[in-house]
Amino acid sequence: MFSFVNIPARILTILQLNISPVEVAGGVCLGMFLGFIPLNGPMAFMLFIFFFVFKVNRLSAVITLPFFKLLYLLGVSSLAERVGGYLLLEAGFLTGFWQKITSLPILALLDLNNTLIAGGMALSIALCLPVYLLARFIYCSFIAPNLKKIQESKLAKRITRYTVVNKVIAKMDIIRNKTKS
Repeated sequence: MFSFVNIPARILTILQLNISPVEVAGGVCLGMFLGFIPLNGPMAFMLFIFFFVFKVNRLSAVITLPFFKLLYLLGVSSLAERVGGYLLLEAGFLTGFWQKITSLPILALLDLNNTLIAGGMALSIALCLPVYLLARFIYCSFIAPNLKKIQESKLAKRITRYTVVNKVIAKMDIIRNKTKS
């Protein structure tokens, strides 16, 4: 009936949730991991499972995934290929490690012997802490202080007048209360 209202309603319900900076930064890091590996293999499937299992902000992961995928397409993929090639083929001191990893039943299915995946994972692990700290800083400095202003804006008040929106917000409150207990 009011399907055009659902998109702003969902954004408002997300803004009304008490999202911690840790969850937002974790979502950004998960978006980076998904962005820096090819999305057509078992490793991507495993990261998508992380998307649903772990407590990260899914919206921040979905919003940052295209950014990191664009970086991947613009040149990070060739860097990941070189890093993965070095780690898998040229780094002789890692030979025993890779033999153990690829012989384990579950990890052998994740295509870690692919240079793009190994390199993308290595780059993501190397950049995880700086990206996490930067995302947390940006959220705490710029987004969190303005959430109250966004919730009290005229647009937010107009949108929340609709009964459909209030039902969505009530459902999100019920879900939030269940996850807290």
